[in-house]
Amino acid sequence: MGAEEAHTERLIKEKAKILFFQKGFLNATTQEIADEAGINRALIHYYFRSREQMLEILLDETLQEKKDRVRGILASSLPFKEKIANYIDMVVDYGLKYPFLDNFIISEIARRPEKVRLFCARDPFKSSDLIRQELDKEIKKGRIAAVSAEHFMVNLISLCNYPLLAKSVIQTIHGLSDTAYRKFLVERKRIIFHTIFNEEMPELALRDELTKTRL
Repeated sequence: MGAEEAHTERLIKEKAKILFFQKGFLNATTQEIADEAGINRALIHYYFRSREQMLEILLDETLQEKKDRVRGILASSLPFKEKIANYIDMVVDYGLKYPFLDNFIISEIARRPEKVRLFCARDPFKSSDLIRQELDKEIKKGRIAAVSAEHFMVNLISLCNYPLLAKSVIQTIHGLSDTAYRKFLVERKRIIFHTIFNEEMPELALRDELTKTRL
């Protein structure tokens, strides 16, 4: 594949991700994707056999990207609490960038549960394995209540992801505009960290979040 073709394929993927995962147009047609990318619809079919194949590729790549970021943070040499602060920062920001991704994943799992097994078999990485030893040290030093690595990660993931999954519910109940909702999520980074460790979140992870996550 030449440089121009590779560029066109990347353009199609990026515009499709914006439509599907950022704007929530999960039923976007190939024509709508072509219009967003500013190309002829025939090129969509040249690079991808079908809309369904494109969506599957995009989902796999986006999930792998997120997984790689998590692995990079949790496998880093940072102190344990800084790792968790950076994890919270990344997951919330990723949710702000692609607010419809997690809902789409859940709907896909319900529709095709075998996809979870296939994806996990292809990449058996477990975030709990990366924090297990450090978590045990924190527990032994009395810095955190005793909990298994699996429960710790499920608690952490739930605290980060539920407000993303329940966006419409939270906005409706609390009367939040899109701007107010984004501010709410950014504020939650500190709340999540404090809930887990009962202390303030390290400044390392507290950058100019609203600017950084603005689409």
